[in-house]
Amino acid sequence: MDTCTTPTVGFTSFTLHFTGYLYAVGLRDAFADLIVRHEQLRTVYPMPGSSAAPRVLSAGSAVVPRLVPVPVAAADLSDTITEFLDEETAAALSLPVRARLFRQLGDLDDTPQHLLVVTLRRAAADRVPPALLARDLMTAYAARRRNLAPTWDVVRSPRRLRVHELSGVRLIE
Repeated sequence: MDTCTTPTVGFTSFTLHFTGYLYAVGLRDAFADLIVRHEQLRTVYPMPGSSAAPRVLSAGSAVVPRLVPVPVAAADLSDTITEFLDEETAAALSLPVRARLFRQLGDLDDTPQHLLVVTLRRAAADRVPPALLARDLMTAYAARRRNLAPTWDVVRSPRRLRVHELSGVRLIE
């Protein structure tokens, strides 16, 4: 997993590399599972300078990326990813999470290579680290490849943990 930050618009991005056959429908369904699991990925933030408060979308109304593989030549991959990350349309800036799936073109005998680029609001990334999102996405994808819904571990609220840690109280489970 590679991560980067785009400071101009307050987004954090990470990339997952897939080698071999990719079940794109399962990956899209896994991404939908991820959005349902993490409220921060359904939180729409107002445009900069607006006095509106962030609002949380219901699981059914949240935007799930289509994740149709975009074929890209290996030589153009870096520029294509940069173009995706630099999109600054009003819709792109208001979404809490965006993703695009790229399929690297090669010889017919080559093993298929895919890159999933995920970019999310820094406010969401501060609450749910990209490494946790990547782990949860892979958990959901593994389940979806078997035509199952993912089973999740309980997610603890980072704020709840911080409050208890600051007050010197240890949580016992």
